[in-house]
Amino acid sequence: MMSSVAKLSKVAQVLKFRPREGKAPWDQAKDTLVHYDYIVLGGGSAGSVVASRLAEDPAVNVLVLEAGYSDEVLASRAPGLYSTIFQTDADWNYETVPQTHAGNRTMMQPRAASDYDEWEALGNPGWSFKECLPYFKKSEGFNDPNLPTDHPRGPLTNRVRYPELETFDPHAHGTEGPWQVTFHYLFHLSNRFVAASQAEGIPFNKDFNGESTLGVNRIQTFIQRDGVRSSLSRAFLRSEDVVPGGKNGRGRVRVVFGADAKRILFQCKRGVKMASGIEFLDHNNVRRRVMATREVLLCGGAFGSPQLLLASGVGPSPQPSIPHFHTLAGVGANLQDHLGLSVTFRARDRCQTLNQEYGAYNAMKSLFNFVASGTGPLTTQIGEGVIFVRLEDIAPEWVAQEKANGTYQERASGPGSPHLEVILLPGYVRRHGTILAPDFKSYFTVTALLMNPGSSGTFKIASKPGKKGGVDVKGVVDPNYLAESFDARVLVQGVKFIRRIVRRLNNDPDVGGREVFPGEAAMPDHDDKALEKYAREAAETYYHPVGTCKMGPASDPMAVVNSRLNVHGIERLRVIDASTMPKLVAAHTCAPTVMIAERAADFIKEDWSSSSRGATRVQTTIAEARL
Repeated sequence: MMSSVAKLSKVAQVLKFRPREGKAPWDQAKDTLVHYDYIVLGGGSAGSVVASRLAEDPAVNVLVLEAGYSDEVLASRAPGLYSTIFQTDADWNYETVPQTHAGNRTMMQPRAASDYDEWEALGNPGWSFKECLPYFKKSEGFNDPNLPTDHPRGPLTNRVRYPELETFDPHAHGTEGPWQVTFHYLFHLSNRFVAASQAEGIPFNKDFNGESTLGVNRIQTFIQRDGVRSSLSRAFLRSEDVVPGGKNGRGRVRVVFGADAKRILFQCKRGVKMASGIEFLDHNNVRRRVMATREVLLCGGAFGSPQLLLASGVGPSPQPSIPHFHTLAGVGANLQDHLGLSVTFRARDRCQTLNQEYGAYNAMKSLFNFVASGTGPLTTQIGEGVIFVRLEDIAPEWVAQEKANGTYQERASGPGSPHLEVILLPGYVRRHGTILAPDFKSYFTVTALLMNPGSSGTFKIASKPGKKGGVDVKGVVDPNYLAESFDARVLVQGVKFIRRIVRRLNNDPDVGGREVFPGEAAMPDHDDKALEKYAREAAETYYHPVGTCKMGPASDPMAVVNSRLNVHGIERLRVIDASTMPKLVAAHTCAPTVMIAERAADFIKEDWSSSSRGATRVQTTIAEARL
């Protein structure tokens, strides 16, 4: 099934050049006639949000330069098929440098309340959880599963429900935003996983978005009511939001596909450094330039944003072949990521898992259910059952020994913040899903994620003169995984905890759970040395890189942006994405990134308000952009 879907997705890419209103590759004749107030680099999570919000002003023109193309392909629409995009032309295909402390491996890099209080404590006023919560809720369109089926935000009629797990705190959710959050498909295995965790003493958590993340439950999903993945592009850059001429009282958003940004264009007037535009390659590999009359907004993520800054001469030191423009020591530093260590189990044949869906008959049935009714296994978000725990609750003796040895590291932001996330994946998942199960039998995988690693790394670039002018730049990713040996020891405790939960599942006549990888015989619980070796040889990223354009005050020598996300020392340039997080949150990073973008849009609107100061600033910017 996976190979068939990959082929379908490749065929579907023929649609990528099909012009759609407001979304198409660069048109030199038409696009150069428009004055753009803002240029947004990247049409992903942050870029989609900030572009849409800025265009709420009917007088504003926003240009989004997106290197990719349409996401209206099966592998993007069906949540359960995300891994088929890896290592395709829809993937940047980043890899790390060999990781010295993680088996010298080259790894793939497909792109709690106290956490935010800690951001504020690090010198970023206005970023406490109390001040961030309204922005989390602003983007969210939560679908209450208890509404009647004929309600526009109610559940689908033929979705299998687990009401005991579809609990939530209404005060923690927004209902009017465009980004849909639902309870969707759930394997029965995940239901039993929650029960086994409770039997092991893990408390049930009504809502991970509520007062605390600690405990166990199913996870809420970014999936539309019709079963299609609720990407930020679908949520914020819908056809009615991307229209020329300001329909529906909105400004203009122009999304350019196939635009590969190469460098930021700068000016220095009367000693003031400022961004003025972007140089990019269009879909025909022709070098283009476009100017912004207000600001350039980098939304390229933890790799894309520092890469563009470094390629533009902004960073810690001069780069070969690149004129140095501005020194900022923190660009590309402070790279943090969630590292996960998985254990794979063989379930009983009667236990339904994803692997059974890969056979020809079941694959066609699942595809039909997805297309016809937006239901079935293809609407799973893969990671279904989730536990957030602290180490002292699952390994108190180990914590006591580490403290006695003076080697314990408290990295959590507070006593209510978890050290580990444990995720049930109802299938055989290894190497990002690229290593398939040996057969169509039933398997499941449980992964322990290190929430607050002590290890951090860097993103750098290698540059050389381009063959057709300009400079060729390649990202060099070095997360420095497991450089802190404490990180590896925490993952070992995660494996031991996983085994305790699955031993309970193995007693369940409908589930079972015999470990097949790495195997208890080869790596028993009492052999910490062997388990730590396994952690270094098998741990993988869980796609949450942050921190490479750290937010902080000017007094912090490693800060790249201030608390309003302006780049230190350069006017009219902001970074708006996960790279600005000063510290990795003990949670998945998509929703925090959207929150950052929502806040940034308000910052920008405030700074360019219709006040006399704002009007003067706009006029000055337009005049200078024409120089």
